[in-house]
Amino acid sequence: MIESDATPMVIDDNAVVSMSYRLENGAGELLDSSQGQLPLVYMHNSNAILATLERELTGRAKGDSVDVVIYPEDGYGYAKEELVQELPKERFSDISDLAVGLRVKATNKENSESEMMTVTDIREDTVVVDTNHPLAGQVLHFSIVIVDVRAPTSGELAQGFASTTNPPAK
Repeated sequence: MIESDATPMVIDDNAVVSMSYRLENGAGELLDSSQGQLPLVYMHNSNAILATLERELTGRAKGDSVDVVIYPEDGYGYAKEELVQELPKERFSDISDLAVGLRVKATNKENSESEMMTVTDIREDTVVVDTNHPLAGQVLHFSIVIVDVRAPTSGELAQGFASTTNPPAK
């Protein structure tokens, strides 16, 4: 058996991080989890995850566990009432499964920009939608285990994000 004194790589700029996580809201309700799935893989400091979460992960190494609480002002902000609007129902005529809670992508015909919205109410002639982030206004509790930390490939550096399809051979 070969022993190594090499210090494990720590999370820093452009490191490719694999992590398992569990996300709960302030009431302890499960919002998301990687349990039973492949770990989440991202390139550190590439705006792939919340900046507050990146700060908390900086300097961590493979095998580290960390619990992070993020308040709305450091996460997705607070919900803004002006981002809730009532739209004519005919704008949703191409959606056969229109239901409360459905997330839909809408494109602005004037400038071709798109945004995600959540259907919050369906009325006789209108549909109420909310374009706030679904986690706006929530306290977020992350429980994370760092599965791996590695240097990015030249291709990942060029594209600006981690590749999950062809990770480098060990």
